[in-house]
Amino acid sequence: MNHPAPTAAIWFSVLIFAGRCGLTAELTRWGKMELCRVGFHNLRTKATKGLKHMALTREQVIDTAFSILRDYGIADLSMRRLARDLDVQPGALYWHVKNKQDLLGVLAVMILAPVKPQDLDGAGAAAVIESLRLASRQIRDALLAVRDGAEVVALTHTLAPQSLPALQRFTETLAAAGLSGRNPTWTGRALVNYILGSVTQEQTQSGLSQAGLLDSTARPVDDADAFNFGLELLLAGAAALLHKESTQQRDSG
Repeated sequence: MNHPAPTAAIWFSVLIFAGRCGLTAELTRWGKMELCRVGFHNLRTKATKGLKHMALTREQVIDTAFSILRDYGIADLSMRRLARDLDVQPGALYWHVKNKQDLLGVLAVMILAPVKPQDLDGAGAAAVIESLRLASRQIRDALLAVRDGAEVVALTHTLAPQSLPALQRFTETLAAAGLSGRNPTWTGRALVNYILGSVTQEQTQSGLSQAGLLDSTARPVDDADAFNFGLELLLAGAAALLHKESTQQRDSG
């Protein structure tokens, strides 16, 4: 059985009693040996923990966090849970990520990694609209592939939108296609908000259904069709804007 190390107050009381009994020398020799043993044990424990922290890598932290998110959702992804799964103290994580928001930002980039940019140099309006359609569907698929993916990406998009080029490309593509002023920004924002909001609702309903809090028969079964319908409405508006500005530029030229 392991006995806890004696505290300073206990040692002081024992020394007083030993002095009265004439056992101070014997107790001092035993105490030094015990303190050495306890000290060595503490040093060995600290060294083991230190080696554990040194062995931990940022890649391990990120991969484990992504696994927790994918399998259990954002509610289970706490720093304490992550540290437990990695068998380290929570403080060891902060050598590799600043905080949970920083961690979620990295995960958001990973979630959107499958969405690749398209080459649209010299493309006409129809090709631009088709690229927006394809990108929107790819983003939806990427979000749905990870539990609570839309919520994680939406949070990062709010805090650090520049870190998510897959979402920034909507505005850039529209500006390059000829939209001017605030139109590319507002149109791009409308598309991003629609995608994130639509998928967030879809994943929330799925989670509630799995938890038994939502009747499965009440959940829509045509999520993809509903998404595409709303997307086409937005793309029709974007196409109309492109046509309008293109006509204005041609007439003024």
